[in-house]
Amino acid sequence: MRREQSRRNLEKGRSSKRQSVRFGARTDTRSRAVQAFWAMHLEALNWSGMSLRQYASALNLSRHALQKWRTRHEDGELEIDWRSQLHPSARPRVRDSASTNVAETALTARVERRAARRFFSDEQKLAIARESDQPGTSVSATARKHGIVTGLLFRWRVEFGIGQNARARLATVLVPEGRPLPMDLMKPPAGMMAMTLEDGARVFVPEGSDPGAVLLEMSGRETLS
Repeated sequence: MRREQSRRNLEKGRSSKRQSVRFGARTDTRSRAVQAFWAMHLEALNWSGMSLRQYASALNLSRHALQKWRTRHEDGELEIDWRSQLHPSARPRVRDSASTNVAETALTARVERRAARRFFSDEQKLAIARESDQPGTSVSATARKHGIVTGLLFRWRVEFGIGQNARARLATVLVPEGRPLPMDLMKPPAGMMAMTLEDGARVFVPEGSDPGAVLLEMSGRETLS
């Protein structure tokens, strides 16, 4: 029984050793796949901060093979970009700008995308500016229609003098006869009297004031203002 158990333990140990296969060194340096494999591990070793023995043990690599390929790399025999050997689907996607969602890989050439600048002739500018001055339309609506910013259309209107001399259209207000006006509702303070000027304005002046002097005084103030 003991011999049988010992034999089983021995076979079990051998089978476990067979399973833990280490990656060995290949003397054929012409295989670019092998070169890329070891170049990748050498770069990872430099960034890991571990010793060669620790790195090889952690990744189940042959320490002697790793040392041999590192020597080749230091001697200049190993010059390959291992990233270029990866399949495009395995490459990291690198964003070329923080303000865009377009990503590119090493196999994708960067394409400059610039919006074509539109050019308007003077005749086109004048036509668009006149269109914005038509009844029932607005400057913002006309700008959206032609795909331009509102500020640019306002500048064209100033250049061609469109809408500069237009007066504000005020609504006419009619007060029914016999109905007191708002200005008549306010009574003069004590010792004052109301006086109506030529433009229809109503002012309060001391009682007994000369109307001519008041008109002269008010016209002088309007001139100074």
